[in-house]
Amino acid sequence: MKIKKSYLILIISVLILLIGVSFAYFSLEITGNDTAKYNTITTGALKLTFTDTNALTLTDALPGDSATKTISVKNTGTIDTSYNIVWKELTNTITNDELVIEATCKRLNSSNTEEGTCESIPQKEVSSNKLKSNIAIEPGITHEYTLKLTFIDTGSTQNYNKNKSFNGKIGLEEYKNNFNTDSWATIVANVKANNISKYNVGDTKEVNLGTYGTHTLRVANTSTPSECSTAGFSQTACGFVLEFADIITTHNMNPKGEYKGTQYDYGWNVDGWPASSMYTFVNNDIYNALPSEIKNAIIDTTVVSGHGSTSGETNFTSTVKLYLLSTAEVWAQGSSNTIEYDTARDVTRQLDYYKNLGTSTSNYSGAIKKNGTSNSYWWLRAARSSNTYDFLYVSISGDWTNSYAGNTDGVAPAFRLG
Repeated sequence: MKIKKSYLILIISVLILLIGVSFAYFSLEITGNDTAKYNTITTGALKLTFTDTNALTLTDALPGDSATKTISVKNTGTIDTSYNIVWKELTNTITNDELVIEATCKRLNSSNTEEGTCESIPQKEVSSNKLKSNIAIEPGITHEYTLKLTFIDTGSTQNYNKNKSFNGKIGLEEYKNNFNTDSWATIVANVKANNISKYNVGDTKEVNLGTYGTHTLRVANTSTPSECSTAGFSQTACGFVLEFADIITTHNMNPKGEYKGTQYDYGWNVDGWPASSMYTFVNNDIYNALPSEIKNAIIDTTVVSGHGSTSGETNFTSTVKLYLLSTAEVWAQGSSNTIEYDTARDVTRQLDYYKNLGTSTSNYSGAIKKNGTSNSYWWLRAARSSNTYDFLYVSISGDWTNSYAGNTDGVAPAFRLG
């Protein structure tokens, strides 16, 4: 039998282990039958029937006895992949978890010579659906398992298991990446290898930020269209982008006070996002709160951001780890409420997440983020082009608006892995 994907063929020497069990006072017989179909024995001695093996016989067995079987899995594809060893079917009425299974593993190279190591399967009761998950295997490599099924000897009378039954099938399934359950090490490795097809835009995963608490990261983008290669184009919505789906904390963009000899009673947007207090806060406090396994995988991003009304200002380009989003990355222009004040709208693109939701200036609920259980305002990196003191931000309804730079609103940055 073969399991085949576009990039993988797993050849399984023995894919299915067919088992039929009935107890007649601890007597065990294990037989092999190359042509046998699924078979359940309800009387007589315990029997296990394999579809592909020579007979193994253990007569008059007592608790503590066991039987072994070898299966192998070979990756005949061209890239690394992973698989699970599972119970395809399982019915087990043997009580007290006294029937257990385990396996040792040999790693064989393309010449069928033992080389390196592979992980064994520690002893576990015959109950859990998966015997072992996320087993990595390289092209040309074979994993040869010796499975061992044991009826445990407890040292006491075990008549309570007389006439109990067990039957099941052991097989393989392809391991599927899951953003929510994969470790960060696995996610980072997959992104670096461009093996991200199993991670979907919109998938989420919690991350602990220490004193800032636990928050939710969301896959906001996975695509890299040709426009991302255009000179002067912001890289903030290109590649594998993660954004915080909720509000981490609140902070001002710039406090009220004096900047470059001018007093701003409501804060300022002069020199844009790269010169802001928020820029420093996000790339120091928030960045350093991330687990090291994430921090070490964040790549530098070229960020283009808009300017205010100060004479001579143009769009700003910076290189940074974490960044706030811009208007074009959240909303497409809808039939109403056109965004007029972000001068950098044309040098970035809408993130896949918001594009998939159809988020626009007339359909904006997809941009709502919460601080705890309540909808929250959250900052964008775009200075309002018509004055020197506002930045744009997302309202509690998901629409766009603007606010004094000195106000304290939500912080929900993004970053890229690679």
